[in-house]
Amino acid sequence: MKGLNINKKLILMKACFFIFDFATAPINPFLPTIANQRGVPVFIVGLFFTFLPILNVLARPFAGYITDRWQCRKAVLLSASLINALLTPTLHFIPALTDQQKADNVDVVTTWGFWLFLLVVTVRTVLWMVGDVLQDTICIEILGKDKSKYGGQRIYGAIGYGLSSVFVGWCVDTYSRNLKEKSFLPAYMISTCALIIHISIASKLESKQNSSSKNVAKAVGEVLSDVKVASFLVWATMSGVFTAFIWFYLYLYLEDLAEFYHPERKPWIKTIEGFSFTVQCCIGELPVYIMSDIILRKIGHMAAFSVSFAMFSVRFFLYSIINDPLWVLPVELLNGVSFAMSFLSGVSYAAKVAPPGGEGTLQGLYGMAFQGLGISLGCFVAGYTFDTMGSSNSYRLMSYVAFIAFITQVIVNQIIQRRRTKKQLGT
Repeated sequence: MKGLNINKKLILMKACFFIFDFATAPINPFLPTIANQRGVPVFIVGLFFTFLPILNVLARPFAGYITDRWQCRKAVLLSASLINALLTPTLHFIPALTDQQKADNVDVVTTWGFWLFLLVVTVRTVLWMVGDVLQDTICIEILGKDKSKYGGQRIYGAIGYGLSSVFVGWCVDTYSRNLKEKSFLPAYMISTCALIIHISIASKLESKQNSSSKNVAKAVGEVLSDVKVASFLVWATMSGVFTAFIWFYLYLYLEDLAEFYHPERKPWIKTIEGFSFTVQCCIGELPVYIMSDIILRKIGHMAAFSVSFAMFSVRFFLYSIINDPLWVLPVELLNGVSFAMSFLSGVSYAAKVAPPGGEGTLQGLYGMAFQGLGISLGCFVAGYTFDTMGSSNSYRLMSYVAFIAFITQVIVNQIIQRRRTKKQLGT
């Protein structure tokens, strides 16, 4: 009997995705509620998380280009995780507004604790951005000609994120049971431990970067001159706008629902919040990641964005009509055909059009559009609309915006395809 043909490289890659996202889930989705609990108003939270994603515009393309140019992806990935592991626990010791300061209406932005919190969160967010884009690039590199199997690797990140989020939510609720406010110390420590494990696993990855025979910047510039590629970056930006309303504001919305309609949910609200991401990642995204190869071959990358925008519209509308945090859970089943569909399409398409030696640069540009421009703009719009219209009305508005984006994207894709067909036929 022949032994099983197991690709050890892909096992390590799957483990890296799992543990990296397991380390991300305790911090990133909870940051808006952490900031709000520290006395930061929701509009300032919106400005805060408008600023942070802008760093993607620089961090991701820069990290991709630098590591392409000097072929040091693995070293930079390990360094980013190490520094992040050391930095994350310091968030617990940064002072927030005291009850007396809140009673005296002290402006949080005048306190040194606010600016130190902002600095630490900013640095660790940049480190996460760098690690995220380099890990994706190394995965694409290891897959080689089998780039369509990316979804089969990325699925383990979704599982890690989903399992971690509900576990961390439960830990925070349990640890804070006799406290006046939620303590996020368990979240910080879980994230740190997971990052240390990630370093150990990632150090075993075999990263052999492709060398380019011509200037990387010139090659990438030639790719970006294609109108289809340029439009792809626009759709990636729109996808980022919609995703921001979920990544950074869903927890605030759930807390609004608990506060105004179901206060009996408040003792376990962090567990509910964490479980919402478990449903998103471990149930909603699983089928899409498993079938990503088939889906993208059948409908194509641009049509995948169309499906995503339509499902974002449905998802936001459903958010706007519920009043119990628990009812968000079945809605999260749509995460696969909304977020995951566009995310997989983006990474896969960037890998498809990247010139030899420019893989990291193209992944960085996709990250710039999605995580940078898109998430940043989405956070600003969400912060403003949550503050002026209320959370439910904000989601209702975005439902209409996503539907308009869906119609526009379909029309533009048809025009581009017809022009390309005419050009190929020489007419």
